[in-house]
Amino acid sequence: MTNRIIIRLIAALAVLAMLAGMVVAAANAEDGKNGTDYALRLERAREKYNGKTVNVYRKGWGYIQSKKINVCFYKSPKEKYYAINIRESLKITDEAEMEAILEVIMQNENYDEAVYGDMAFMKAQWITHNIAYELATGNPETRKLIATLAGETAVKVAERARELDLSPICSMSEQEKALTEKIMQLFPAQQDQTEKTAQK
Repeated sequence: MTNRIIIRLIAALAVLAMLAGMVVAAANAEDGKNGTDYALRLERAREKYNGKTVNVYRKGWGYIQSKKINVCFYKSPKEKYYAINIRESLKITDEAEMEAILEVIMQNENYDEAVYGDMAFMKAQWITHNIAYELATGNPETRKLIATLAGETAVKVAERARELDLSPICSMSEQEKALTEKIMQLFPAQQDQTEKTAQK
């Protein structure tokens, strides 16, 4: 769930990933992300992830449902704001599927763009989080690095990062916001690009 150590760790790992060329490589790994091809992928993703297969609820007013992507708006005892927990986030690695799920979240009454950011902002956090988890469960060198950055074992870090929490913008430091915006430039919301292409 929400943890400042994890947020700082993800930020640090994202910087390292960019320096190592990992994020750029991932951005260039998939072909046909713009235009018609991506539009078809997004259409298929929407058929797979929609209001019937994505369970969005507020803690205390809903519950986890099996065979669905579970998204919970929750507030921990020590926090003053609601975070968005995506329980099965690590299973989703395709950007079109991320966007389809985020679309469902954005349609929920508990979502507010002014509080959580737009599609690109949330997707950037999701991608960075997945990269952080992969490094936390990677080879001995990356696990040692993570332990040094986080001040706790890689096993504990991996456990904390197993589920994604999308935090309100107000809870993020200026450094975290700036980093997220840089990730957004590398992984723009393809839905927006598709719409622009269609308008030409």
